[in-house]
Amino acid sequence: MSGALAVSVGLAVDPAIVRELRRRLRRAGRRLGLSPRELEGVALHIVDDLAIARLNREHMGKRGPTDVLSFPTGERDDGDPDGPPIFLGDIILSWPAVRRQARYAGPRGRLDEATVLTIHGLCHLLGHDHRERREGRVMHREERRALAAARVADIPRPYGRTPT
Repeated sequence: MSGALAVSVGLAVDPAIVRELRRRLRRAGRRLGLSPRELEGVALHIVDDLAIARLNREHMGKRGPTDVLSFPTGERDDGDPDGPPIFLGDIILSWPAVRRQARYAGPRGRLDEATVLTIHGLCHLLGHDHRERREGRVMHREERRALAAARVADIPRPYGRTPT
């Protein structure tokens, strides 16, 4: 399947949610300008808090779990449509964080939260960051574009806000 995202699920998640999340991320990725080869090179790993806490400590130097981590490779499409996938990197998503942070209960709430977090991770794979306010506004703008393509409402983020 062209533009398929690799998804590994390390715990029990409804397969219908995973399928719809994959569809949403393909739409979002296309809106962000990713080629089918680049979309094939995004690996999404759905893990528990323990696994993401370990990665957060090892790679970010922070204690405890977080909701999403991204590990970009920095590679981008070379323009050869028949070449192998371009591995953009890994997105690690904590399913317990998805459940805790969902704005409303049920599968739809979890799917929307997983979409928001995964698009955030995808923007990091594409080189965006939010350490500084200006960078955060640019990243949030890209996230809003991707969320619109995925048909998910934007959520407020402290890094994307304009100072009042």
